[in-house]
Amino acid sequence: MTACIPDEPTYCFCPLADEEGEPPQIRILIEGLNFAVPTALVCLDRADGFAVCDSLNRALGLDRDSWTALAARCLRAGAGGMNNTLH
Repeated sequence: MTACIPDEPTYCFCPLADEEGEPPQIRILIEGLNFAVPTALVCLDRADGFAVCDSLNRALGLDRDSWTALAARCLRAGAGGMNNTLH
């Protein structure tokens, strides 16, 4: 699968877990791509994941409401394929 990231992508960091009970991995969601880009960041729990993503997304100018809305759009557009990351 090939994918091209736009010159000025709209993206955010989001904590996602492949299975219930697994620690969330911080992934990058890019509007227009139907997969998540993994990072090496893993958090102990969902609350820590949201705190880390709040900090990373704040540097992008996104508050929690903004980045969670963007993440929801990306996840809906991915229609279930978002938990399959491209490594």
